[in-house]
Amino acid sequence: MGLLEPLTHKEEIENLLNEAQTTYDQSKDKFESQKKKTTKSLEKLGKVKVKAWSDGMNSFVDNFKAFNNIEVVQTVDTNMNFIGSDEEPKEIIVNMEQASLTATEVAKVGAAAIGTGALVGIASYGGAMMFGAASTGTAIAALSGAAKTNATLAWFGGGAKAAGGLGIVGGKVVLAGLVVAPVIAIAAVIGSSKAKEKLAEAKKINAEAKDAAAKMDVMTTGMNGIEKMSDNYSNFIQKLNKKFKPFIREMERIRGAHPMPSGEQIDFNTLTNVEQKTLHLSWLMAQIYYHVLSTPIMTSKGEVSSDAGKVLSVADKEYKQFRKDTYKMSGDDAKAADLLWRSSANNMTVLGFAQVVIFIVCAIALGTGIVSKIIFIGGAVIAFPIFFKFRDMPASKLYTWRKVRCISALAFVVMMHILMGV
Repeated sequence: MGLLEPLTHKEEIENLLNEAQTTYDQSKDKFESQKKKTTKSLEKLGKVKVKAWSDGMNSFVDNFKAFNNIEVVQTVDTNMNFIGSDEEPKEIIVNMEQASLTATEVAKVGAAAIGTGALVGIASYGGAMMFGAASTGTAIAALSGAAKTNATLAWFGGGAKAAGGLGIVGGKVVLAGLVVAPVIAIAAVIGSSKAKEKLAEAKKINAEAKDAAAKMDVMTTGMNGIEKMSDNYSNFIQKLNKKFKPFIREMERIRGAHPMPSGEQIDFNTLTNVEQKTLHLSWLMAQIYYHVLSTPIMTSKGEVSSDAGKVLSVADKEYKQFRKDTYKMSGDDAKAADLLWRSSANNMTVLGFAQVVIFIVCAIALGTGIVSKIIFIGGAVIAFPIFFKFRDMPASKLYTWRKVRCISALAFVVMMHILMGV
């Protein structure tokens, strides 16, 4: 052995171990950052689900049960094929009621009281089945337990093995620190006199650190997927909730317009055609809402559900089909469909007025010629969203007309400036 060999090995050992530490630290930092974002996303989804069940769905069930003789299997003028169509309407209503009542109890306790663990459990598994517990205490205990075991391990494991993750086993390995413990022994390795033996050990540690980093990278990617799916569910549920609220308010109005003695239901057949269509459309909206809220993101084994993405995709298609079908309605049916389209029509009114103001400001404030000012004024006239001749038009058609006017006004201003060379 040459005189410089121990020194050479020492430098090589240092390089190997420094590389191991750097590789591991970088992956760990990304992993910890993603874990926090995933937890935050799931916690938000848990809150969104609790609010949806306890507020929107609970109000729907309470009002829907006030009527009898409703043909809930009827689909009005639609050709919709709902998710979970194998469930009987009565079964769906019972599940809605059980879940919404328990969620209401959970909501009364408050998000801070039930904690992050329970909220993550609700986000991961929460649906009609998870909320089926008899009492708040039981429900919270079940949710907390699920979150502290399988759900937590799923984050660390990066999801199901079939999806590229390491599963629960991988999560347990990382939690136990089994793959990273040797990295901390750098000083002891360098200080040894048996250079060749320690060089081999350093190479082993370097390989183990890279392997641990690779596993964490897989987990980070898996948790990123969970975060995105969780965010997509939160966004869709919140969007649907805004569209669902007008139907619930109208159901409450219809219920109030037909007062009945306590304990008695309102006969559906005594309602006006518009009121009947409103209840039918409310039922169709509730089905989409129900199936999205009931779908777990993770399985009972703590792995990412392969059905979650499919359900959300189908629900989105069904909602778009629902919009198309209600758009085509006319007469009394269109009055019921206005509940869905009124907010969109109002938003286009706001946009139209904003466009009018912008064009007028441009005509007055900009130092342009008389021709340009006339063009801007003309654009403002076109964009003006109120036209009394068509004030009785269905909200869906008002939305279209106002949108067309906004687009036409912008096109007019741009094209006229081009043609006139101003």
